[in-house]
Amino acid sequence: MTTRTTSGDALEPASAISGAEMAGSATAIAAANSIVMACHINPDGDALGSLIALGIAIWAKFPEKSVTLLSRDGVPEIYRFLPFVERVQTTTDRRDFDLAVVLDSGDLKRVGDEIVPIIRSATVQMDIDHHVGEALTGKFRLVNARAAATAEIVFDLINTFGVAVTPDIARCLLTGIITDTGSFRFMNVTPRTLRIAASLIEAGASPGLISEQVFDNRAFGSTKLMGAVLSKLAHTADGAITWATVDRATFVETGTTDEDTEGLINFVRAVRGTQIGLLFREVHPGVIRISLRCVEKYDVSKIAAEFGGGGHKMASGCSFRGCLTDAQAALVQACQAALAEQPA
Repeated sequence: MTTRTTSGDALEPASAISGAEMAGSATAIAAANSIVMACHINPDGDALGSLIALGIAIWAKFPEKSVTLLSRDGVPEIYRFLPFVERVQTTTDRRDFDLAVVLDSGDLKRVGDEIVPIIRSATVQMDIDHHVGEALTGKFRLVNARAAATAEIVFDLINTFGVAVTPDIARCLLTGIITDTGSFRFMNVTPRTLRIAASLIEAGASPGLISEQVFDNRAFGSTKLMGAVLSKLAHTADGAITWATVDRATFVETGTTDEDTEGLINFVRAVRGTQIGLLFREVHPGVIRISLRCVEKYDVSKIAAEFGGGGHKMASGCSFRGCLTDAQAALVQACQAALAEQPA
């Protein structure tokens, strides 16, 4: 099924990426015989949806090509309803790819230390992203900070190929848009976002199915984890910074893993008066992952970058080597400094 639009040129690519840049990237993909594509660690719906959708489109347009999809952390359970997830690998021994495509990562190192050499060994690199950062260094760069999700850019690229948006492609792309906009609740939503979403629904994607799978499908242990974590919320004296913590003991007690924390940060950030929300997860002894969320006025990607991470202005992540107490102290201090620079 092909996509349709009800308003003239409403679905034309956004001006941040020129038609020549889009066409050049499509040509680069057409010219490559072997392609590897990778998304960021701890992948979300936009990362996986964009990765798989582009893979499906390339397989359809160029069935003779070798296409490898990589996600270092695999596919979390809540995203296993997406088509072709069985083709997503955690690594590969190949180092002879013609083209490497990095999606939704903002920084090459966010694909994971194990995947970086694979990307760098390819003859040509390409970035497709709605994060803007100096670390995006591919020869071909499809980057648009105005896009609500990388899925919007992949939608444009697929249309540039002239590939019909099938129900499978539509499901992947709409998953990316729904998850990165919080079901169209976040400030990144634009009229174009809604037009693309409508087009994907017309192509066969079901927003109800996607929302049920992603937001209303928690395992028993994951739900227990949520209760245990939210019962121990902490905040600064002024309430501007709120955080929650998942230590190893809580993971063991509830029989859960880091992927079961998906969405918890949104509850932390939703506490009234909170300007920045933090979620600390002790994924291994001495290895802490931190999710950061903020209100529109601030930019947590800058805070995450101080600790080697990155992401969106209002949603980012990073890692910390050390104990939970030190991680909490360091991140809260950095957040307080950021708030002091730009008072509410």
